[in-house]
Amino acid sequence: MVSPRSWLFCPADRPDRLRGAADAADAAVADLEDAVHVDGKAAAREQLVPVLRDDPVRACRIWVRVNGDEHLAADLAALAGLPVAGIVVPKAEPELLRAVAERVDVPLLALVETADGLWRVRESAAVPQVRALTLGEYDLADDLGTCSPEVDAGPLRWARSRVVAAAAAAGLDPPPAPVSADLADLDSYATETGRLQHFGFFGRMCVHPKQVARVHAALRPAADEVDRARKVVLAADAAERDGRAVLVVDGRMIDAPVVRRARRVLDLATADLATGHG
Repeated sequence: MVSPRSWLFCPADRPDRLRGAADAADAAVADLEDAVHVDGKAAAREQLVPVLRDDPVRACRIWVRVNGDEHLAADLAALAGLPVAGIVVPKAEPELLRAVAERVDVPLLALVETADGLWRVRESAAVPQVRALTLGEYDLADDLGTCSPEVDAGPLRWARSRVVAAAAAAGLDPPPAPVSADLADLDSYATETGRLQHFGFFGRMCVHPKQVARVHAALRPAADEVDRARKVVLAADAAERDGRAVLVVDGRMIDAPVVRRARRVLDLATADLATGHG
């Protein structure tokens, strides 16, 4: 099963936009934190609950970013018993993740946004309910004292590699790449999305619906790549049936990591059909 390619953030107090986000992206993130004014937290919860309760088909694709402060208890209480894909924990550090895990029985996505959270990300990844990690680069850059990633992402490259390595070491899926707030240059956004996959990320967090299609296109394998992957998988299956340990395709030795990569390519090639999202 392919992990979500796109995670589209949407204010939790906009049910109409949230339904649209769940239809457009592989996963929608109903945001009770940054997207909601401090005076509107209770109202946002009241508007979010009916969407999750009355529309279970969409709810299974909706994650909820809760608050990590004094509003957390009320957020979790409002979500209790509702069908939800999971919870995004902001400024994720091990103690906060364990506290959330004690209150809910759904997957958690740890949003690493602090220097301490980054330094202890291996510990966070080991919390049993954590299913994924990602970076909140704007907050993290501020905490580290580096420039914004829009100005120069170079200072955050080590942070990206650290989160990718922590996820792999814990047996988690590759992290979705961080958001970009630049909505004007979609071509550069698509190019950067593809490049981030080479860092070890998979898919991307989005802040606008028009970014979603660019993410999906950036992850879609080319026809020749799909043909090659299919040939590798067919040969691997035949070798398994015949009890052969050595596999050669087109004059090249093929080992287990190459076969696993080929299977992922085929999964991605059919992802649009599986999700209904282009």
